[in-house]
Amino acid sequence: MLTIQQKSIYLVLLNATMILRSIGKSLKNKEKLKQFKILTFKQIEFLAKKIDDGNLKEQHILTSIREIVDSCNISFGQAQKAINVLLKYHFYLNKHKDDNLKNVLDCPLDSKILKKLQIKKSLTKINEEDYIEIQKIISQQGQSKLDYDLFWDRQNLEGDGLL
Repeated sequence: MLTIQQKSIYLVLLNATMILRSIGKSLKNKEKLKQFKILTFKQIEFLAKKIDDGNLKEQHILTSIREIVDSCNISFGQAQKAINVLLKYHFYLNKHKDDNLKNVLDCPLDSKILKKLQIKKSLTKINEEDYIEIQKIISQQGQSKLDYDLFWDRQNLEGDGLL
């Protein structure tokens, strides 16, 4: 079970990464956005337990993303960003030395990652098949899918003089 502190941090992450703003524009309703948050945190609780038990599989992540897509009527691309960003930070805050887990987690897709891969689609247009194909492309880059996303973290931190 996630602690209140973890939930607070994860909510800040959803706001700071503009995920909630983007989802809010798609849902156009505060109650629907609230339901999105509740369901996202329910899925993160489930996935975090799988991580803690040492048996998270890629299929668990896909199933959680699908659950959000189906329940909230948003795109696969939007739902994956929320799940994958939270899993990324859960990993780095709790399990950062677990290389097996690192290889299970997916790269959170966003416009910068899509641009780097020369994919001309927005997250609102990414479906499950696109997502799986993009993750395959990322996995062929010679590093974990999660490490592929570190490029942007490093670039932002260096740009701000923090590295």
